[in-house]
Amino acid sequence: MILVTGANGQTGRAIIKALLSKGEKIRAFVHRSEQIEQIKSLGDIEVIAGDMMDEKTVDEAMIGVNAVYHICSALNPYEVEIGKILINSAKSANVEHFVYHSVLHSVLQDMPHHQKKLMVEQYLVNSQLPYTIIQPAVIMQNILEAWNLLSQKGIFSQKFFTKEDTRMCMVDLEDVAEAVAIILTTPGHISATYELCGPENLSLENMLLAMENNFGHEIKVVTPSDEEFAAQMKKFGVGDFKINGLLKMFNHYNEYGFVGNANVLSWILGRKPTDFSSFISRTIKERR
Repeated sequence: MILVTGANGQTGRAIIKALLSKGEKIRAFVHRSEQIEQIKSLGDIEVIAGDMMDEKTVDEAMIGVNAVYHICSALNPYEVEIGKILINSAKSANVEHFVYHSVLHSVLQDMPHHQKKLMVEQYLVNSQLPYTIIQPAVIMQNILEAWNLLSQKGIFSQKFFTKEDTRMCMVDLEDVAEAVAIILTTPGHISATYELCGPENLSLENMLLAMENNFGHEIKVVTPSDEEFAAQMKKFGVGDFKINGLLKMFNHYNEYGFVGNANVLSWILGRKPTDFSSFISRTIKERR
């Protein structure tokens, strides 16, 4: 059985679907009891609800598990503490494979979430658990949060690009999920750290061209100020730690870019990863 934490987020759900397609038995760890039925809609899986800071609940989730895919919620101020609890529990339960969902270039320490993920990586490597660390680039599906604005009004609201020479590596979450399913169900991936990147380092111009070619009309770009972005996040109840972390992330990306290489993902999948234009085309067809 494979335990997937952070199971009800878009990444967790994608991983579970990919594992179910391989016939794997899944136990999903979600935060709230009202999420149980939501996650059960994916298929025949066990679900446990609780706080990953609760060691007793985590220990219960580990019973009978041979592998773990650990996802912590985005920009969680307690990611290091949660990571240590999960790793310690997995070690006590003699888990055979612990896979940690980190971030591309976790070494970049001017971003808070990179700092915390690197600390968890270090703890995992030193734990002597059989491990794999996954370092995905920016997920293409993140733009779906503003899909209605993009598809209905032709407006791309974004914070990534304020300089013409900024380049961003993006990866299709479905490719990441497929790769994770391979890593968890085939031998040869223990003690590896994998950067999972799409095949392009995109400029804003590249992204607009892909969108306009697929939508068939002009796309206008809107870049909210930091103040506007923070105010919008607060309307949705997002806390200061996450808002400040996101703004530091955007500022870093704008200053230095966030590039990657697709060779590792290509090797794991046995094919070229999905490019951005193909992702947009597929999403348009899925949402018609």
